Amino acid sequence: MRKRNTMKKLLPLLICLTTIIACNNQNRANKEKRKEEICINIHYKQKVNGYDVSVKIITDSLHEEYFSDIVSRRAILCFKKESQELIIQNPSYADNNLIGNINLMKNGAFVESDYLPFEKGKNNTFNGNKSPFFFFDVDFDGEQELVVCLWEEMGYRGHHAYEAYKINTNNNSCRLSPMRGEPFNELDDYTEFDATKQTISIPYDVGLKIGGLKVYGLIDGTFALIERVQYDWEHTEGVKYEPCEPTIYYFKIVNGIEKLDRIERCPNDKQE
Repeated sequence: MRKRNTMKKLLPLLICLTTIIACNNQNRANKEKRKEEICINIHYKQKVNGYDVSVKIITDSLHEEYFSDIVSRRAILCFKKESQELIIQNPSYADNNLIGNINLMKNGAFVESDYLPFEKGKNNTFNGNKSPFFFFDVDFDGEQELVVCLWEEMGYRGHHAYEAYKINTNNNSCRLSPMRGEPFNELDDYTEFDATKQTISIPYDVGLKIGGLKVYGLIDGTFALIERVQYDWEHTEGVKYEPCEPTIYYFKIVNGIEKLDRIERCPNDKQE
């Protein structure tokens, strides 16, 4: 009898808890649905490499504190030219021209924007002005690839990673193929392109200072690591008032074997 009375007392509590859990689950589902429904549509006024470009931004942001901004948003990019249509999903889209635009705060907003064209950076790095996407011959084959900026995906604030896509045309159809493998899966703001030597240099150990570069060159039509450049900053520690560059070690890689090729010492390096 006591057990039955206890169950009678617990039953309303169980019903209440079940109702609360069900309501919370429904509210969470509705919230997720609302997030997915919120989108912003952007159309660029200028053609880019002959393409009309539009962007749909899904504002289910990774950064809720910036819900009214478009920084690092998931987006779908559409490029149209005659019968061609190229579609890319960018997990981290942003455009300097649009950051802070109050018209982007409304669900369903349609914005026409000027395209921020590609510019080379210093040391032959690309995209010095942070264009959201551009066309560039990243592998020196004479054909431009589509390059998309992944906003702050390099892992450092204010520095961006990039994805490059081959544009394949066959029987009047067009499709994109992502470029994989080194060095194309490591493209970022610091990547250096030398069209004359046909080399691509990728920084490593990036922090307050760069630890070095991995240099890739064409061997039998395929990119391979051909040189490693190491920066030694040890002798610069404590130097406050005079310019001080690192000692640079150049290593050649031949058939997978690395050998020291030469050393460039800074005048302030007292190493013997």
